[in-house]
Amino acid sequence: MSPKIFALKEREEARIKMLEAGLALIREHGMTHASVEKVTRAVGLGKSTFYNFFPSKEMFVYEIIQYQRDRAKQFFMDTLDGREKMTTPEAKAFLRKIIFSENSIYQYLTAEDEARLKAALPPEFRIDPQAEAVVMRGLFTHMEGVRPDVDFPLAANLIKIMALAMLNQDALHPGALARTLDRIYDLLFSCIFTENA
Repeated sequence: MSPKIFALKEREEARIKMLEAGLALIREHGMTHASVEKVTRAVGLGKSTFYNFFPSKEMFVYEIIQYQRDRAKQFFMDTLDGREKMTTPEAKAFLRKIIFSENSIYQYLTAEDEARLKAALPPEFRIDPQAEAVVMRGLFTHMEGVRPDVDFPLAANLIKIMALAMLNQDALHPGALARTLDRIYDLLFSCIFTENA
């Protein structure tokens, strides 16, 4: 059977369908068990078609992460709605939404998954801590009530601690997980926003 030929618009639609199906499968089964075959079956394509879009499963997961970032940027712009800055309550709600929304892939990746991604992805596709600080600075310039002395590495570490808590929640007291994350959010927000914001 010859590979399907896609028009440009069809190609982008198929790519987005695979990214969304991949996220749903990772949420349900984890990265290891969200196979290429399951992804293509979920969107009605042949397995070989997957590799016309993504060179590897790891690059596919990277593309899911990028897709989510693009959606978060759009949500950010929608929240700003043409204004220069969002209010502090809007900013806090935005940060809560992007850090651990149910669509955030990070809470479904295990430490092994992250190590596998790091080993398989070329250096230019790996997360750069310096780039994270630049992104955070860019976000914070569009938020009211941000401290002039924000400690970006500390804020990034607090977010990563929350991610580690989600990844290893079976090692934590389940009845206290939500309260624990709320306290970390409070600490994170105290590092980002002024006291009276």
